Amino acid sequence: MPRKLITLLAAAVMAASLAVSAFAAGPVTGKVTRVEGDKVTVTIEGAVPAWAKKGAAVSAGGGSPMVVSAQGNEVTLRFSKAKAAKIKVDSSMTLTESDGDELQGC
Repeated sequence: MPRKLITLLAAAVMAASLAVSAFAAGPVTGKVTRVEGDKVTVTIEGAVPAWAKKGAAVSAGGGSPMVVSAQGNEVTLRFSKAKAAKIKVDSSMTLTESDGDELQGC
Protein backbone atom coordinates (compact mmCIF):
# COMPACT_ATOMS: atom_id res chain seq x y z
CA MET A 1 0.00 0.00 0.00
CA PRO A 2 2.70 2.61 0.85
CA ARG A 3 4.58 1.82 -2.38
CA LYS A 4 1.44 2.41 -4.43
CA LEU A 5 0.80 5.70 -2.61
CA ILE A 6 4.36 6.91 -3.25
CA THR A 7 4.09 5.97 -6.94
CA LEU A 8 0.79 7.82 -7.21
CA LEU A 9 2.21 10.94 -5.53
CA ALA A 10 5.30 10.87 -7.75
CA ALA A 11 3.12 10.64 -10.86
CA ALA A 12 0.98 13.56 -9.68
CA VAL A 13 4.03 15.73 -8.98
CA MET A 14 5.51 14.92 -12.39
CA ALA A 15 2.24 15.70 -14.18
CA ALA A 16 1.95 19.02 -12.35
CA SER A 17 5.52 20.02 -13.21
CA LEU A 18 5.01 19.14 -16.89
CA ALA A 19 1.82 21.20 -16.97
CA VAL A 20 3.61 24.21 -15.51
CA SER A 21 6.48 23.95 -18.00
CA ALA A 22 4.05 23.68 -20.92
CA PHE A 23 2.42 26.97 -19.99
CA ALA A 24 5.72 28.67 -19.14
CA ALA A 25 6.66 28.85 -22.83
CA GLY A 26 4.21 31.62 -23.62
CA PRO A 27 4.68 34.74 -25.69
CA VAL A 28 7.47 37.22 -24.97
CA THR A 29 7.41 40.95 -25.58
CA GLY A 30 10.29 43.11 -26.66
CA LYS A 31 11.25 46.37 -28.31
CA VAL A 32 12.44 46.68 -31.91
CA THR A 33 15.99 48.05 -31.76
CA ARG A 34 17.14 47.70 -35.40
CA VAL A 35 15.64 47.24 -38.86
CA GLU A 36 18.22 46.44 -41.56
CA GLY A 37 16.74 45.35 -44.88
CA ASP A 38 14.75 42.19 -44.15
CA LYS A 39 16.28 41.67 -40.67
CA VAL A 40 14.59 43.02 -37.54
CA THR A 41 16.31 42.88 -34.15
CA VAL A 42 14.12 42.73 -31.05
CA THR A 43 15.44 43.20 -27.51
CA ILE A 44 13.45 40.91 -25.23
CA GLU A 45 12.37 41.90 -21.72
CA GLY A 46 14.07 39.15 -19.72
CA ALA A 47 15.58 35.93 -21.04
CA VAL A 48 15.11 34.67 -24.58
CA PRO A 49 12.92 31.53 -24.49
CA ALA A 50 14.37 28.19 -25.60
CA TRP A 51 12.02 27.97 -28.61
CA ALA A 52 13.48 31.18 -30.09
CA LYS A 53 16.59 29.50 -31.47
CA LYS A 54 18.35 29.98 -34.81
CA GLY A 55 16.32 28.58 -37.70
CA ALA A 56 13.03 28.42 -35.79
CA ALA A 57 9.83 29.93 -37.19
CA VAL A 58 7.99 32.27 -34.83
CA SER A 59 4.86 34.41 -35.02
CA ALA A 60 5.60 38.11 -34.75
CA GLY A 61 4.48 41.37 -36.28
CA GLY A 62 1.59 39.78 -38.14
CA GLY A 63 3.86 37.32 -39.94
CA SER A 64 5.91 34.17 -39.51
CA PRO A 65 9.55 35.24 -39.63
CA MET A 66 12.53 32.92 -39.13
CA VAL A 67 14.98 33.45 -36.28
CA VAL A 68 18.37 34.42 -37.74
CA SER A 69 20.14 34.65 -34.38
CA ALA A 70 19.42 34.75 -30.67
CA GLN A 71 22.18 36.17 -28.49
CA GLY A 72 21.82 37.46 -24.96
CA ASN A 73 18.43 39.15 -24.81
CA GLU A 74 18.34 40.01 -28.54
CA VAL A 75 16.56 38.03 -31.25
CA THR A 76 17.11 38.84 -34.93
CA LEU A 77 14.24 37.86 -37.24
CA ARG A 78 14.06 37.66 -41.05
CA PHE A 79 10.82 39.06 -42.46
CA SER A 80 9.94 39.75 -46.08
CA LYS A 81 11.38 43.10 -47.17
CA ALA A 82 7.90 44.60 -47.52
CA LYS A 83 6.90 43.49 -44.00
CA ALA A 84 10.21 44.65 -42.49
CA ALA A 85 9.81 48.08 -44.12
CA LYS A 86 6.56 48.59 -42.17
CA ILE A 87 8.17 47.82 -38.79
CA LYS A 88 9.37 50.87 -36.89
CA VAL A 89 12.33 51.08 -34.50
CA ASP A 90 11.27 51.53 -30.83
CA SER A 91 7.94 49.81 -31.48
CA SER A 92 6.76 46.94 -29.29
CA MET A 93 6.68 43.40 -30.71
CA THR A 94 5.33 40.16 -29.26
CA LEU A 95 6.94 36.86 -30.27
CA THR A 96 5.13 33.57 -29.92
CA GLU A 97 6.20 30.05 -30.75
CA SER A 98 4.93 29.09 -34.19
CA ASP A 99 2.93 25.91 -34.63
CA GLY A 100 4.36 25.52 -38.12
CA ASP A 101 0.91 25.13 -39.71
CA GLU A 102 0.34 28.78 -40.55
CA LEU A 103 -0.16 29.92 -44.11
CA GLN A 104 3.15 30.92 -45.68
CA GLY A 105 1.87 32.61 -48.83
CA CYS A 106 1.49 31.35 -52.41
